[in-house]
Amino acid sequence: MPASVNPPLVHAVDVIGTRDEARHLAGELAERLGISPDVERMVWDEASVSWVCALVDGGRGRLTLAAPADPAATAADTHRLVAAFERGTPAEAEAFFAAARHLPFTATEVAAAVAELPLTSRLADRWPDKPLAGVGVLLTIHHMRDFLVLVDSLLALGVDPAHMTVIDKEYLYAHTHRVDAHLVHRHGIRVWRYRDLREGIEDHIGRVAAAGKHSVIMDDGGYVMPTVLRELPEQAGHFTGLVEQTTSGIRKVEGLELPLPLFSVAESDMKGMIESYGIADAAVRNTLRLLPDEKFEGQPALVLGFGRIGHEVARVLEIRRMRVAVFDADITRLVAAHEEGFLTGRSLEDLVRAHRPRLVVGCVGSRSFGLREARLLPERSFLVSTTSRNFEFALDELREGSTTVTDRGVLGTSYQLADGPGICVLGHGMPINFHFAESLSNRYVDLVLAGLAVGAVAVAGRDERLRPGHNVAATNAILAESGIVDDYYRLYGPAAGAGRG
Repeated sequence: MPASVNPPLVHAVDVIGTRDEARHLAGELAERLGISPDVERMVWDEASVSWVCALVDGGRGRLTLAAPADPAATAADTHRLVAAFERGTPAEAEAFFAAARHLPFTATEVAAAVAELPLTSRLADRWPDKPLAGVGVLLTIHHMRDFLVLVDSLLALGVDPAHMTVIDKEYLYAHTHRVDAHLVHRHGIRVWRYRDLREGIEDHIGRVAAAGKHSVIMDDGGYVMPTVLRELPEQAGHFTGLVEQTTSGIRKVEGLELPLPLFSVAESDMKGMIESYGIADAAVRNTLRLLPDEKFEGQPALVLGFGRIGHEVARVLEIRRMRVAVFDADITRLVAAHEEGFLTGRSLEDLVRAHRPRLVVGCVGSRSFGLREARLLPERSFLVSTTSRNFEFALDELREGSTTVTDRGVLGTSYQLADGPGICVLGHGMPINFHFAESLSNRYVDLVLAGLAVGAVAVAGRDERLRPGHNVAATNAILAESGIVDDYYRLYGPAAGAGRG
């Protein structure tokens, strides 16, 4: 007989909205569970004021809509949906909680996000002729509340939800399950997991091509186009253009012969001058949130990579009163770091040996730190990544070189090196600014999201300035002409005041 869970397992999701909105959301969830093949019946239990979920194999779960015990400790109008798995196997519990987490956002929550993203939410006012009506869109963007506002704007610009596909990057965001649920249950948009990327791309092309349309790629990390060119080269002609948000994504397409225009928001003046500090600040804040009992003031830190993000991370750590060293394989950037007063060196190994950093922040976007360097760290050191996925550190080397590897849950993974110190890789090596967090505030990221949509309109309309390959100058010109930077300045510049959207 399969093992049964003991004691009962509980998961709670807080939603913000009216009482009616919360009841409707809970009722929808109960209905979805009721038609699941694993569920025998859903019964409303008046005595406990909850839904009882009877599973086909005899297991049992329960859904209860409750209120926080201490309303002062939560946002106004918070309601708590509590899912309790009382009896059954671990596999049944996993399926039950997967459904319980799949909650769309309330109208109140969506309205709050819209108000925080005035540039992105009002894009359809700029193009009332719906310039995206003739294309499909394939998106690989971070699953946060701001993404839903971008999706709403793309739909308002004419994209048919049946011709939109979203790749879930499977990061541990604060609201990843709810974002997925909103896309699926409110818009009917296909969502594919990163692990099934190729299958998702093929499904998207098949649906959109059958409607006689081509597609625009909106990417954050260079996931789609390299897969198309390497594994589905005959399908490359389906896409009219690529809009890329990150430098790591640009690196992934370097060396590839792009048969379509690349609208590089990642390399634009707009993104470089405005967003980099926000990302760095979010990364440091989230690191400190995960390590509330550590003292970093006066301690040595090492920043790997002195690009836009690394530069700002080094400055933020310096403001936090850490003693900061910088390493970059590019000599020009290394000189720049030195002349800004940071400790530098031509050899990473020698720099680690001399500086002995307790905090190492990777900002390179490819493997920048491995077992050889980790052995030189002091006891109880921390490795933190700010770049896409878990490529920054040689995690396979660390695992092979350790006597003990411990999953520390939300904190990350600890490694007791066989001939070195015990270290912890925060967030399991995934980008720390997104780890169970929303990263940048919505008002901060608003400009970049609006820029992505401007790029989509430009490549869909086949702007004659956009040629196959990189188009940095044209990207800058089109973004400047769009007026979104002017609007950002009006909102947050020296004349900012009433009416901030």
